[in-house]
Amino acid sequence: MRIPAAVLAAAMVVALCSLARAEEAAVPLALKFAVGDAAQYEVTLSGSGGLRSPDGETASVSVRGSLLISSRVVEMLPDGSARLEVRMPRASIQATIGQQEARFSYENGQLRWFANGREHTPPDADSLKLPLLDSPALVVVSPDGRLTDVGTADPQFMGMIASLPGASGGLVHLGGQPLLPAQPVRVGETWRQSSQLMPLGPSMVVSVTASRTLDSYAEQAGVGLARIAGYSEARVRGVPAVPAEGVSLSLPEIRQTMTSTEFFDTTRGRLLRGDYDLTLRAEVSFDTGRERGSGGADARMHIAVQAR
Repeated sequence: MRIPAAVLAAAMVVALCSLARAEEAAVPLALKFAVGDAAQYEVTLSGSGGLRSPDGETASVSVRGSLLISSRVVEMLPDGSARLEVRMPRASIQATIGQQEARFSYENGQLRWFANGREHTPPDADSLKLPLLDSPALVVVSPDGRLTDVGTADPQFMGMIASLPGASGGLVHLGGQPLLPAQPVRVGETWRQSSQLMPLGPSMVVSVTASRTLDSYAEQAGVGLARIAGYSEARVRGVPAVPAEGVSLSLPEIRQTMTSTEFFDTTRGRLLRGDYDLTLRAEVSFDTGRERGSGGADARMHIAVQAR
């Protein structure tokens, strides 16, 4: 049976109008939590850079590895935030500085250390459980993606951390930026934030700016998929000098940038995949009382996060 051209044209017009309405509709972007919800993410990373010494020499640095991160919602808070128990069941990280190579691995509760191809006994940490490995980290996350508190279930570790400047009830009190917008957004719309964080108290101020854009949105079989592009910059200036064995060290400037592409399931309210490219530049100055000098570090890293 032949379908009249007029009918086909009308169907195409209806389809195009429906697509246009879908693109114009505002999309709500928010994390969704319920007690008992569990998730796992495979994380891979690779990076390279260099360390500049005061005498002008540069040592190459590279790092690569993979992690498995698991989380479980253990508590819902009155403001809609959730407390998550986060663990790292598996990890393998290899780092090279100049001619020196080190590797760390953790799996099935076993921690292993290697240096230049030889295995060494790990540091004695029996008296202090390591967050993520021996003891879960406890994080508080809001529906807009703000990480507002980080801690651990180990009271001894928390007692040690409590003595740090800026620590307040958690590992470090964070005035986290929202990753997701407070209101629904349309395709092509950008939301921006800027703030100053003090993770270790007023002596260390981190200026952060970020912008994120809803690049695209589609629905299929009742599931919404949003693609979000982002850029952020964090800068620390004038970190106070820290004396160490007769040497006063200071960081005149630290600058980090990150570009990202994320795929977000709007129906379940969770990240499906994220790709992140980071750059880091740090300047270091030292003063021994008789000699002054400076050095620095530059690094680039790619991180991929995939839901399992």
